[in-house]
Amino acid sequence: MFVIFKDDVIDSNDIKEIISDNSEFNILEDMSARSKREDIVAFNMSIKINVLNDMLEDDGYDVEEENKEELLDEYMDLADTLAIELEEYMPERSILKAYAYKYDDAEDCIKLVLAMCHRDIGELKLSDIVKRLLSIVG
Repeated sequence: MFVIFKDDVIDSNDIKEIISDNSEFNILEDMSARSKREDIVAFNMSIKINVLNDMLEDDGYDVEEENKEELLDEYMDLADTLAIELEEYMPERSILKAYAYKYDDAEDCIKLVLAMCHRDIGELKLSDIVKRLLSIVG
């Protein structure tokens, strides 16, 4: 889907490719059209638990010893952080919001929504759009 990005037009498939090339996220759905705005790029994504475990263990966490609930919080926070870090690969003057919304036991992954827009739209409007998208997937 083509999206208006200030004075340019970008293809959400290009952003999808950036995400695939620079992260461990799997794109489940391009939600750009579902945002009901022509200036938003949005995706429903997932990241495997074993990828998150490797990262947590590299940071010194003993995944086997952690409380299950605390570990789930760590997974959600790490998934959000990793998604926001993709901002460095995105078009200049873009802002991102991400929200991990679910642990999928069957697929052993964390699912999250990521939305991106030009800075001029603002973080408040982007937050509202992420909330709307979460109500669709949730």
